Amino acid sequence: MFTLQQLKYFVSIVERGSLNKAAQSLYLSQPALTKQVALLERELACSLFLRKTTGIELTDAGRYFYEKACSILEQSEQAVQAVKRYTTTRQVRIGALPSLGSFYLPDLLSKEQVREQPSQMVIRDTTRELCELLVRGQVDIAFVQDYAGGLELPVRRLFREQYIALLPATHELAELPAISFEALCRERLVMFKDPCDIRTAFRQQCGTQGIANPNVALELDFNDSIVRFVAKGYGLSFAPKMVAESMHDPAIVCRDFDTDSFYRTIQVVYEPQFEQYVEALTDCYLLNK
Repeated sequence: MFTLQQLKYFVSIVERGSLNKAAQSLYLSQPALTKQVALLERELACSLFLRKTTGIELTDAGRYFYEKACSILEQSEQAVQAVKRYTTTRQVRIGALPSLGSFYLPDLLSKEQVREQPSQMVIRDTTRELCELLVRGQVDIAFVQDYAGGLELPVRRLFREQYIALLPATHELAELPAISFEALCRERLVMFKDPCDIRTAFRQQCGTQGIANPNVALELDFNDSIVRFVAKGYGLSFAPKMVAESMHDPAIVCRDFDTDSFYRTIQVVYEPQFEQYVEALTDCYLLNK
């Protein structure tokens, strides 16, 4: 029997007009989406699409099934919303990037304005991974950075945050009140390992400033490891401001960059039924920032 997820994939393909565009909006690879379509067609024992160089065209069966799929999905959503009215305690599942999960959300969720605590917290390294969790229904709300859209879900911008340079206290650049991004890239760098949104932001900044080969000496997975290597003088690094402000190691000096162009934008993407919860979080942030 086909699944509701396959119906969602099918409807997305029809409404986007191509497998490629639908795959991008669903945060799936095209081969994975094609496989799901093949499974659906096998279950129905008929072809739903005609594949053409200009995109896809629905067969007669596909047009009929599209109408039925939309109706089934609508009824399914109505049923879910109706059942939720019987739930006495709403369960909120939150996804977040590591820095936001460690240095932003604990403080935000502890405010008295936030009366509904999450039942689950999921941490992932990239915004893309968090969006995939939203698509699969595994989280309800995701705190992300530099989200460029793509999901048919509401999104709110929370704040913009600068990146801060991290230097050994004994390094000559530590004597400056601020350093240039170019100067950082000429030094040995201790970096976040891909895939990672912070590493992506660094790569984009290098492209903006025409820096082709930054001196990356070591790649690591965790913030704490990066801090320790910088403290031991192995190299320089950088971190979001909220992470830098949490550091109390006398062996490390934090310095602003001499440009305000190296930053990230923090957003929250969420399922529509959690609109009021997100509004409470947003109001709480504005009151307490």
